[in-house]
Amino acid sequence: MSEEMMGSLDATPRFPLPRARRLAGAACAATLLACSASPPARAPAAPSGAAPAEAPPGGAEPWRSALDREHALVGKLWDVKAGAFVDIAALSPRLAAARFVLLGERHDNPDHHRLQARVLEQVAAGGRRPRVVFEMLEAQQQPAIAGYTATRRDPAGFGAWIGWERTSWPPYPEYLPIFDVAFRFGLPIVGGNVAQEEARALARQGLQGIPPERAAALRLEQPLPAAEQASLEQELRDSHCGHLPERLIPTMALAQRARDAQLAQAMARAEAGGAVLIAGAGHARRDRGVPYWLSLEAPGAEVLSLAFVQVQRGAQEPTEYAAHFSTATLPFDFVWFTPRVSDGDPCAAFRAR
Repeated sequence: MSEEMMGSLDATPRFPLPRARRLAGAACAATLLACSASPPARAPAAPSGAAPAEAPPGGAEPWRSALDREHALVGKLWDVKAGAFVDIAALSPRLAAARFVLLGERHDNPDHHRLQARVLEQVAAGGRRPRVVFEMLEAQQQPAIAGYTATRRDPAGFGAWIGWERTSWPPYPEYLPIFDVAFRFGLPIVGGNVAQEEARALARQGLQGIPPERAAALRLEQPLPAAEQASLEQELRDSHCGHLPERLIPTMALAQRARDAQLAQAMARAEAGGAVLIAGAGHARRDRGVPYWLSLEAPGAEVLSLAFVQVQRGAQEPTEYAAHFSTATLPFDFVWFTPRVSDGDPCAAFRAR
């Protein structure tokens, strides 16, 4: 394995690909991303009984994601437990009751960030002052974050201050709607992720890569339940299009667990206002993502997980999307469907190596 590929596999990719989509018998990694490059088919009529959540977001701007905007599910909000579409107003009391709210995105879909900002504003407008924990910011950056927020109220300048452009996350302006809400309501901004160096050490060396006390603090010596561990390891195989050496899978899974645990701890330290998480949809999974670790850090606390999911051609019912997460039911409390940002083949880069 080349050093270049090893570098790309040191930790969960900055554009993580939560589930593989198999199309025509071929596996390709994607975050609910279709493998076909053919033009999108026109979506069928809306499912019977569907009560649309407002879409485009706010009813003013059009969707920015280009593909399948007229799909039957676009703009719909699905209550997983109830098995029904609900209006955005039905989400309000659930948001108010939850101490922890997790908003799972596809990183490169700008509509997801606009909707995250909308939900965050809904939480803050109710009088709460939750801390906003970002996967995109590392815990070690907190002094720099505090240095900016203590003296400046301009969200536009925060990205340059924190060095966002030096990372591989999507451009800062795509996340600006979220930061705009946080600054406008005076919400604490918190770096929630582990340092890249720490994740790299875990991915390469396992528990031997970090001090024992750090491993204990993240509960990494405590294994996931067998089914959840197997699910995580299969996700890693799929998201790397079958190119991840089998010997790396256990340690890569350990690095992902460390991220989830660190994000959960950053949320659990919140005071009365609770916390809202901005992260990839994989971190928002109730079965083995951050909610699992929150159940250990803050037992009994009310948690709400909302994922923004891109529609797929041919998948017209919400229940069909559970297969993309290799589960019988969607591993979230709510799912908000959006257009797709791309139909590119995410496995092409791996095949080109």
